[in-house]
Amino acid sequence: MISKELAKAINEQMVFEMYSSYIYLGLAAGLERLKLPGAAHWMRMQVDEELIHANIFYNYLNDQEAEITLGAIDKVATKVKSAKEAFELALKHERIVTGRINQLCALAAKNNNYATMTFLNFFVTEQVQEEKSVQQIIDKYEVAGSSKEALLFIDKDLALRAAPTVPAIAQN
Repeated sequence: MISKELAKAINEQMVFEMYSSYIYLGLAAGLERLKLPGAAHWMRMQVDEELIHANIFYNYLNDQEAEITLGAIDKVATKVKSAKEAFELALKHERIVTGRINQLCALAAKNNNYATMTFLNFFVTEQVQEEKSVQQIIDKYEVAGSSKEALLFIDKDLALRAAPTVPAIAQN
């Protein structure tokens, strides 16, 4: 059985994952305005991934017979000056998500809820990968500097990102 305190925190994370998708949608819009369709595509794929994450939290709450509560999603910015700035904002956000997941893990441990601790392990591992992939893109932009050719090459590469798939943890 999941405690009300833990269910509330997981509900909040579920909504935060939806907010994350909204942030990435805003970043995609900003990149579209900069005429960087590949980078915008990468962000749109991230939108889908964040919605998958929200659904994983939803399903877990439902499986635990916890009440599901939906909160408001804040407005997000859609203007960026460069692709590098967009990905730096994405990394900053992913670090916030990592902190939130770590807090959920601590709360699950405090509640001696081993099922939730095991469930959250997916997200702990996922966040390592999320931060790494965004940092690698930032690194490419740093190497490219102001080379328009390199920026176009990076944009073409980002357009190849495949659509996210639903992980096994979410398949009932």
